[in-house]
Amino acid sequence: MKIRILTIGQKMPAWVLTGFEDYFKRIQPFVQTQVIELPMAKRGKNDSDADILKYCQIEGESILATLKPSEILIALEVGGKELSTEKLAETMKGWMLEGHDIALAIGGPDGLSDQVRKTAAWHWSLSKLTLPHPLVRVMLIEQLYRAMSINHNHPYHRA
Repeated sequence: MKIRILTIGQKMPAWVLTGFEDYFKRIQPFVQTQVIELPMAKRGKNDSDADILKYCQIEGESILATLKPSEILIALEVGGKELSTEKLAETMKGWMLEGHDIALAIGGPDGLSDQVRKTAAWHWSLSKLTLPHPLVRVMLIEQLYRAMSINHNHPYHRA
């Protein structure tokens, strides 16, 4: 199993890079993980709802163009299914046993396009709270690492 994180936005604050890189390095011995940063559509100061929809569509097209045919797409969004860490570990174990490669899509500031939502095999929410997409990166990689720690009987989860 391989995991690819397809994320909109390329210039992250230093605290995001530091937090993400720490867990990204830790997870590699458990599962090959890659992050693909895709450009955010340029936004204006007085964008209309139609403009915002267009930006989401552009970003969605880049996510779907990056998706490999062998990957199962999972959309990260507020309206998705919430999982406990233990349930995530169980789910990831299933992916590994079935040999599925996974692509996790993190949208830009305006979320994911309808096209990405329709293509996704399932929708996952890290929280009912609306989170800034840079923070989602850190939370996502930490939870993936925690789940893999559980699956490999590593003490991190109990720490």
